[in-house]
Amino acid sequence: MIKNITTENRWIGVLIILHFVGLIGLSLPEFRHLFLPLTPVNLLLTLVAFYKVNSDFSGKLLLLSFLIFLIGFSVEAIGVETGILFGNYAYGSPFGFKIFDTPVMIGVNWLFLALSSYGIVQFFTKKAFWLIVLPPILMVGLDFLVEPVAMKLGFWGWENDIIPIQNYIMWFVTSLFIHVLIHWFSPKINSKISFVIFGTQTVFFAVLNFVI
Repeated sequence: MIKNITTENRWIGVLIILHFVGLIGLSLPEFRHLFLPLTPVNLLLTLVAFYKVNSDFSGKLLLLSFLIFLIGFSVEAIGVETGILFGNYAYGSPFGFKIFDTPVMIGVNWLFLALSSYGIVQFFTKKAFWLIVLPPILMVGLDFLVEPVAMKLGFWGWENDIIPIQNYIMWFVTSLFIHVLIHWFSPKINSKISFVIFGTQTVFFAVLNFVI
């Protein structure tokens, strides 16, 4: 038990420090070019922290994780290629390696946000309706904070620099589908790391909205 708590706190500390340093680096224009290429590292470490603290490497959770990643990446790839799902947008370079003009890391982003938002709601209720509906609301709320920052930093760009309302609708619909799947698998998710991941993301983008 003591070992588990130590591991948990260590990874939570890593996440908080990682986001704090990244926040400072991206807030200062003279250092921004050094920190933007580290975005994939940030996303991977966040995912690793989630799994290390959650301590569930069962085939069931790994299959669920693969499906969430695949869904998240696929809708983004279709969206980029067609402009039908989210609107007309294109990804920049900070997310790193792309397939079909879509960064692989965007699937990782969908994965840890979906699981952590579910973990937050799971802390408060076990009722299926709320476990399926509330996490998508959390994810759309976070996307409202992310979108303006992402455009300014070149993560992605929208046609005419206008974020269409269909982007948020599609975020909700996709997340709703993912959370139906998560609830069907019914994983036990560590709420503490879920709060930390979602909390650091929220603070990170909320502050950047004011300083860049």
